[in-house]
Amino acid sequence: MSNGAAVCLACLTLACTGFGPPTLGSVDVFGPRFGIEALTELAKTPDLPVEARAGVLMDGETGHALAAANADARLAQASLTKMMTALVALDHADVSTVIRATEQSMSEPSVIGLEPGDALPLEEMLYGLLLPSGNDAALAIAETVGGGSITQFVGWMNDRAMAMGLRNTHFTNPTGLDADGHYSSARDLAETARALLKNPTLARVVSTPRYVVPGPTRYLFVNGNPLIGLYDGLDGVKTGFTDNAGRTFVASASRDGKGLIAVVLDSPDIRAEGQALLDFGFSRMAPSVLDVSHLGFARVGVAVRSNGQLVRLGGWELPFLRGFSGKAANGVRVSATLEGQTLSSWTR
Repeated sequence: MSNGAAVCLACLTLACTGFGPPTLGSVDVFGPRFGIEALTELAKTPDLPVEARAGVLMDGETGHALAAANADARLAQASLTKMMTALVALDHADVSTVIRATEQSMSEPSVIGLEPGDALPLEEMLYGLLLPSGNDAALAIAETVGGGSITQFVGWMNDRAMAMGLRNTHFTNPTGLDADGHYSSARDLAETARALLKNPTLARVVSTPRYVVPGPTRYLFVNGNPLIGLYDGLDGVKTGFTDNAGRTFVASASRDGKGLIAVVLDSPDIRAEGQALLDFGFSRMAPSVLDVSHLGFARVGVAVRSNGQLVRLGGWELPFLRGFSGKAANGVRVSATLEGQTLSSWTR
């Protein structure tokens, strides 16, 4: 075991096994089935295999960062802003709400072709917002849902960011156009994408390759996601570009019940780097099984001690988990109730 790294397995509650708690050494517990090295690696957050200015690879279910670089840097986000625009719109309006375009909601350069007086239900306007990234759609939504005040709507965006704990995010508009005080971070954007993907309406929208709005004025909205239809398991979410932000991308994909969210900001090639991050995640998260049947415990706690600090096992997927402990004074401890003879895990 290197540099004092140790795996701690603590008995929290004994089952009725007829014996007292044994003294458990880490090697005795895990043995050759699941190496100490693998657990130690889980405590680390590796660098991103990309050249983007900032980015993160996140477990879509737990929110744990599996790889990161400058993940908390406050940077221009471009049209990734529109993920929050969509979330706030559905916080304050029903999908059937009629969104009407006005002179105030006309904006270049990214538009879906709205004219003053044009009206669409919010659900259809969301396709125009998130697929071709219409700034006119964003402004029309903000103005209508905000009761005529785009400023009011942007205030709600900041309120939601604060409620979500997004400490490195602030909005000045619903479009993502460059402006002083308009920024986010790769980690915050991944969390925003997690929230978006939990909404069935928005998850359906961002996974749609193209959408045609029927009626006398037909709109064709084509998804700008460069991996849509090309990457196995891809299910979202959004691209962006401005002179200040460069090219930005949030991509999400799910395979075998495991979801990943990749974010790259100011990337030289969003398609290649988004795919590289997702490939990196899926290749390093092959399933394995940790057999704990010989322990005889009803509940156990698992943590990794690295450089004298207790840290959580960031890459773990615990389908038998029924509760988490809070953050202890000296680190983070995960508590799990075992409902069988094995505990499934994801290793990197």
